Amino acid sequence: MDVNVTFGKMQAQMSQRMQRFPRLSRWAARIFGYTLVGNYARALSFKSLLGQLPLESFRKILDLGCGYGEYSFLLSEALPRATITALDLNKAAIANIRRLAAELGMGNLETHLGPIESVEGKDGWYDLIFSIDVFEHIREEEMPFAEAFRKLRPGGYLLVKMPSREQLTLLPESWFEDHHHWLEEEHIGQVYSLEGLKARMEKEGFKVLYAAYGDGWWSRLGWEVGYLSRKAGPLAQLLCLPLAKLLVRVDRWGGKKESGNTIQVIGQKP
Repeated sequence: MDVNVTFGKMQAQMSQRMQRFPRLSRWAARIFGYTLVGNYARALSFKSLLGQLPLESFRKILDLGCGYGEYSFLLSEALPRATITALDLNKAAIANIRRLAAELGMGNLETHLGPIESVEGKDGWYDLIFSIDVFEHIREEEMPFAEAFRKLRPGGYLLVKMPSREQLTLLPESWFEDHHHWLEEEHIGQVYSLEGLKARMEKEGFKVLYAAYGDGWWSRLGWEVGYLSRKAGPLAQLLCLPLAKLLVRVDRWGGKKESGNTIQVIGQKP
């Protein structure tokens, strides 16, 4: 199914930074789309992964670790007959999603504040549970594979995208020291290779239907350009944005990758 929506168009409403300058942010979003290269790369990956799934048949979808709800809004618009549940532990994020959904009249978008274990009465319920760049923030032994399996109906799908254990780098690592410090604190669950994530999903009972690396060398360079330009200020960020996005796009050319900075696996509950 072709998801005919514009990635990044909700950024101005969801970003706390952009909400401080609403008119300027809406103008920038219309012209540039995503202003964060990492979000842009993530969105391209997500759209590609959706192409592996029979989306039109889904009626109940759970966004596990939705953050500020970008993909929940996307699917709510693209699949009006489906019910999308945005789940997160962040109270402010869930409140913002609830407010925006009401303002935009998205009656098929629901929210849940709390872990997946706190979703009651929904065992065997969902057609799709997806988690985009969330599991790396969770300790390996606490990752909710088993609970996701329980919440899916037979034949339902779990889609997980997360950073690979080994990361490709191009520019000197000393230029990204503050980011590395953040990773050490936040990415406590960045422990899997592609084969490792496949093995974990199979161990939890899933049949792996799709597994691939994403975000190779070109995408990494695009991210590095975007990151450094953002540190230089908003003007530098916007001036460098077309180049950074082009590099991310170039990375999508060609066939399957032998390595990459992200791993993505789709499993099905038998």
